[in-house]
Order: sequence, then structure tokens, then C-alpha cells
Amino acid sequence: MIEMIAKLVEEFESGKINRRELIRNLAIATGGYAPGTRPTFAIPLAATGTVTSRQLAWQIDRGSPYTSTPLVYDGILYMVTDAGVLSAHEAATGARLYQARIGEGGLGFSASPVAANGRIYFASEDGDVFVIRAGKTFAQEARNSVPEMTVATPAIDGNLLIVRTGKRVIALGTI
Repeated sequence: MIEMIAKLVEEFESGKINRRELIRNLAIATGGYAPGTRPTFAIPLAATGTVTSRQLAWQIDRGSPYTSTPLVYDGILYMVTDAGVLSAHEAATGARLYQARIGEGGLGFSASPVAANGRIYFASEDGDVFVIRAGKTFAQEARNSVPEMTVATPAIDGNLLIVRTGKRVIALGTI
């Protein structure tokens, strides 16, 4: 983990990573397995050696996704668990802004969220793409269904949201 953080610092200092990509010089890492005990950590990039809990900038003890990667957008950390529990936190402090369930607990969420134009997009394995307004309060703007299972993270190209299902690639309107 420390080697990965050192590489991030090196890339930042060389100009390969933009300052906006780093949140107050923190590396945010999720804990993965086991259910109910999935923490999220914010590790200062200046930390050296074995990082202990005392060196963490903050820690969220539960609610970390097992499969998808969290997203930081406009200073807010968005995470969705495999079961569809969405949480939003201040990226700098870890303070929870809200928690809400998206989807009806179907197959779950494997794809990572993506963001554009003030919206966060979450694709469920059931083939639903949830559109959430970025910000400190929960507001679902839309739910778009595609005809098949979706596990891949959507891509954004200009004003198109591109979703890959098991059998096709679908471009969804103007985002």
C-alpha cells in the first residue's frame, strides 16, 4: 500500500496527476471483505512506514463496497455497496452527508459510479442506471433501464453515457 501511495505522490509532483484529483493529499482506500466490516480509510500521502490507525486522516467503519470503486466528485465521496446502499461523505473529513438505498435489492451493484455535469451514475446488475444529483443531499433524478444485466462500469464520452451489457453496448442520450 505504501509503495502505491509513494507512486501517487511521485506522479503528482511530476505533474501527471492534477491537484483536483487528490483530496487534501489523501489516498482513500476501501476495506473489501467481510460483510458488515468493510472500512474505508483516508491515508495522508505524507504517511511513511507502516500506517497505523493514529496516522489515518479519517476512517469509516462500515459501508465500504466490496466490488465497486468509490468516486470523489466535487469534494464528496460516493460509495455504493453491492446491496445498493449509497452513502455520501465529505471527502476531506469522512463525515457522512447522507445514506439512501437505490434499487430494490435485486442482483446488486458491481460497476463503479461515474460522474458528469453535476450527476452521478450508478449501474446495477439488474440493468438499471440510477442518476443521482451530485451534492450534499440525496436527490434521485432518474432511473434508466437497459434490457440486460450490467456489471461493467459505464463510460462517458461527451454527452453520452455508454453502458456495456452482456450482449451489447448502449449509448444513453444527452447527459
